[in-house]
Amino acid sequence: MLDIAFVAAVLEGIEGTLDELVGRVERSDLRGRLTSLQDETAAVRDLFEASATACAESVEPLPAGAHVEP
Repeated sequence: MLDIAFVAAVLEGIEGTLDELVGRVERSDLRGRLTSLQDETAAVRDLFEASATACAESVEPLPAGAHVEP
């Protein structure tokens, strides 16, 4: 299973790539579609980041000397 923070980082990279493409594409219809895709990617990344934050906040620290079986 992939780490949620890793997935969010990959999506952030995709957003940056899409931003570069938007700046270089001349056709406005294609720029519009790329911008829409960038917005959707950002929304999904936000969901992953919120999920990662929720998971991190729900993890309770173990008492001193506690042992967890793998």
